[in-house]
Amino acid sequence: MKRITKLLTEDIPYLDTTRNKLFLIGFISLYSFIFIKIYDPYDINEWGKNYYLEFILIGLGVFLISHFILRPLFKIKRFKIYSLVLWGLMEMLMIALVFEIVYSPPIASFQEKIIEYFITFKQIGFVIVVPYTLFLWYTQIQQKLSSYRQVQFNTVESNMDKGNELLIISGENNKVILAIKYPKLLYIKSAGNYLEMFYLKGEKLTKELIRMSFKELEGKINDPNVIRIHRSYMINAIHISSIKKTKKGYALHMQNSPEEVIPVSSGYKEAFEKSLGQRMSH
Repeated sequence: MKRITKLLTEDIPYLDTTRNKLFLIGFISLYSFIFIKIYDPYDINEWGKNYYLEFILIGLGVFLISHFILRPLFKIKRFKIYSLVLWGLMEMLMIALVFEIVYSPPIASFQEKIIEYFITFKQIGFVIVVPYTLFLWYTQIQQKLSSYRQVQFNTVESNMDKGNELLIISGENNKVILAIKYPKLLYIKSAGNYLEMFYLKGEKLTKELIRMSFKELEGKINDPNVIRIHRSYMINAIHISSIKKTKKGYALHMQNSPEEVIPVSSGYKEAFEKSLGQRMSH
């Protein structure tokens, strides 16, 4: 029940802009034109006049009033899923009402008028629900692609900023054992009293074994993308190639190391999700 409630109250930002509103109205109008020409409801193409164009213009007018007059009037800036469903039903009821007023033949009883009205409403639903759904699906994909491109852009910028910074591992007498540019570091794996450092040397995956604990290493790291995700693993989040949900946390695959499955344990799951969310929001 909570999942359903959460889904119904989810924001739908795809109809916030004038551009998207006009795109939706234009898409529904085009789809309606094609649908009526093919499906021919009420045998409209046999009426001897281009009534289907009048049908489309009526629907177009109702949608323009709905999104550019009624929405500002009722101060509806953003829909949630449940409110958009109700709003769409209201639009279809309005269109059906106008159709019945303009085109309905004289009918003897009120009951017959109601029946005729709901038949019209059903026909309008057949026309409108599909393009409405396709539009929301398309804009959702576009928004996700835009977010992904922005994340990629920010990642590139981050890599450029970090490109000349080194993770320096020192031993006795501060002698440098290993120095790795942060963008080249993929992940680190615990191996008893040692750490296995996996990094790129050119385009080749290279492993280096150093005697050090994660606790010591964490004090040396100066890159927010390098995060602890398990008592035995740290990763450089910019090199994640895939994430799969598991019962206890997540399973990761890293670029240039597709065979290695890296777990995100339950103890680090919340911190990992927070880090991933911050990267997506920047």
